Amino acid sequence: MSLLLDATEALTPVVPRHYVRFVGDQAEEVDAGVIGEIRFTIFVEDRELVTLMCSPHQLRPLVVGFLYLEGLIDGVDDLEMLRVCLEDRLADVRLAHGFPDVPPRKILTSGCTGGVSFGKYLDDIEQFRITDDPPPVAPSRLYGLLRELYDSSNLYRASGGVHTSVFAEAGSGTPRYVGEDIGRHNTIDKLQGMALLDEVPTAGGIILASGRISSEMLFKSAIMRVPVVGSRTSPTNLALAVAERLNITVCGYLRQGSMNVYTHPERISA
Repeated sequence: MSLLLDATEALTPVVPRHYVRFVGDQAEEVDAGVIGEIRFTIFVEDRELVTLMCSPHQLRPLVVGFLYLEGLIDGVDDLEMLRVCLEDRLADVRLAHGFPDVPPRKILTSGCTGGVSFGKYLDDIEQFRITDDPPPVAPSRLYGLLRELYDSSNLYRASGGVHTSVFAEAGSGTPRYVGEDIGRHNTIDKLQGMALLDEVPTAGGIILASGRISSEMLFKSAIMRVPVVGSRTSPTNLALAVAERLNITVCGYLRQGSMNVYTHPERISA
């Protein structure tokens, strides 16, 4: 049996671990938590669709959000059945329209856990260009959301090694949803999945992430019709190129009282 399948303790989001901590030359015994990681496979119509490396946490919204953001479903009405079996590390999905039309290519994303995208929308990304004129966002609102992101990062406080993303609805100063995972891109899938399951529209909202904004994260945000995406760290150059083209404001290096606005700064105004 493989090591991954033997690691039954990883079925919890935070796994107890005994280790030795050094402070200078002094060693001490420590019992604390490390973040769990599993290999999670999504089956659609009894066929393996994709295997993700992820945290064993918020798996149902992860599946729903992944299927939606990859263009394989149009909404929860397409789901005839969704069963998540954590013990077997799989999700079993039945769709109203049968097995989806999956592009032959797969793209390994830049996420730290080696995510996969089918790139179904890449040939027609202009359909996701933000064409409306959402009201400006005050810098203070983004600074406040950064504090909320820190306060909402429960898995990170318990174990470290976790990325967190939050979604705030248009006009809201607090997060509606919090996604946490070992993979940055997985957190966006989870945000979208939660919104779909609750029938909450994401258009016009804000996404704030703890980690680097990569192109696939930016593109997922565009599909969600989110006009403002921020991070406590940096965006990539390709993410900024996509943001310029799709009329999305990207803010990086958010701190309590400062940030860099890389694209469409006219949307940030007091």
